[in-house]
Amino acid sequence: MGNYGSRLLSASNDAVNSVYARGRKRKCIEEDDPEDECSFIERTMQTPKRRKLLTTAQYIYRTLFLEEKGSDITVLMLGKAWKLHKVYISQSPYFESMFSGSWREANEKVVNVEISDPNITLDSLTVVFGSFYQDEISVEPKDVISILATATLFQSQGLIDQCTEIMAETTNLKTVVPYYNAAVSYGVPKVKYTCKTWLEVNLMGYGWLHTSFLREISAELMTELVASPNLVAIQTEFCIYMMLRVWLYAHVNDSEALPLEEFYSRHMWTKPFLGTREGSEYAAPFKALRLKYLILNYQDVKILKYDNLIPDDWLYESYKEQWLHLLRIDSNQDIGPKSITEEVFSQDCFRCGRQIEKPGEHAWRWTAFHFGLDLVVNLDLTTLKFKRYNRVDTEHIKANHNTHNLIIKVSLISLNEQRQIKFMQNSGLVQLSLFKNEERQIMSLDKDLTYPIYVSVNMQVVTPLAYEANEK
Repeated sequence: MGNYGSRLLSASNDAVNSVYARGRKRKCIEEDDPEDECSFIERTMQTPKRRKLLTTAQYIYRTLFLEEKGSDITVLMLGKAWKLHKVYISQSPYFESMFSGSWREANEKVVNVEISDPNITLDSLTVVFGSFYQDEISVEPKDVISILATATLFQSQGLIDQCTEIMAETTNLKTVVPYYNAAVSYGVPKVKYTCKTWLEVNLMGYGWLHTSFLREISAELMTELVASPNLVAIQTEFCIYMMLRVWLYAHVNDSEALPLEEFYSRHMWTKPFLGTREGSEYAAPFKALRLKYLILNYQDVKILKYDNLIPDDWLYESYKEQWLHLLRIDSNQDIGPKSITEEVFSQDCFRCGRQIEKPGEHAWRWTAFHFGLDLVVNLDLTTLKFKRYNRVDTEHIKANHNTHNLIIKVSLISLNEQRQIKFMQNSGLVQLSLFKNEERQIMSLDKDLTYPIYVSVNMQVVTPLAYEANEK
């Protein structure tokens, strides 16, 4: 009994102590809580709570355009009735003129607009009409031509500007020709310039390897490219002719039933093709060639005769001019041009170039001028140099002038992933007077140039016949 009482008393004391301990702990918590809780509440009250609300523009777009509430004008286009609002679509000068002038449509509730442009679609109309109800719009590059066509119809300049920027940013092998054609159709000079520049740089180094790509290029556009002094010629002018052979093949042999060389070896024309009625529509790009630079090598002349594309009478003046140059050089009447206007230089110069894939030391020769000049070009990591090479045992015609004048213009071009110009370094017109075996530095390479690099060279090594009197 006594033991039991002792145990009971001990348990009772333990319980009291436990309660007392819990009470002290609870008291400590109760004493600490208000400060912690107040701190937490204070932080909570100062933390912004964000929730995306429906903006006025979004409300207008959803309620007025998508749900067509409060419409006061119905526009019929491409078989669909668009329930719109004059106050919004009058942002377009097209509709503003329609509703505010003396046009019959000014007081009509329903107007019908005929669409003849195949580039204008229901999707592009949705985007353009919707843009009148929003303050921001997203355009995907794949839809940009349709939206440009529609924006041009409604004279929506802001949307035209957005399309222009997108096209300039996404010009590449797949888009360049469609973009160029759209720029011409809808009068967008910035896009036309961007596309033409892309083609001038890439036509010879890349584009002409793709027959389907060349088929997209019209005779008019090809003529403009071939005539351009800014066309980057890989190798020499004769390579531009070889590219045109592929372009002609792509247009005439649509089915590509015959491989390229078999097509030319088995051709059925007996007269020069470009002089025939069938070939006349393809003649302009070939006429734009600098024909006198096609006849500087006998093997090249043999190819011209074999292809039987260019009529002989196109070349008569070129043969005459080149023969006169050789006679003048041989009789010491011409040691190269001392001065020339940039306009004449651009029209008359020899176009040549190289594609340099990797950094290092590179050297090549241009001997096909046959005006007595053998030129060696050296390119390393830092400089571009020209040397007048004068080997005694050379098999080419050699000028014995102590000095020879030439005028050159060099462009070094780096491209990005879309083959757009990333960086260009230009020498401008450089006048050189070279002794035999003399080497001169033309350019120091800019650190922003990246490989591969296109080296485009325009060169005048003889005095144009028009300058003959001034050079005597």
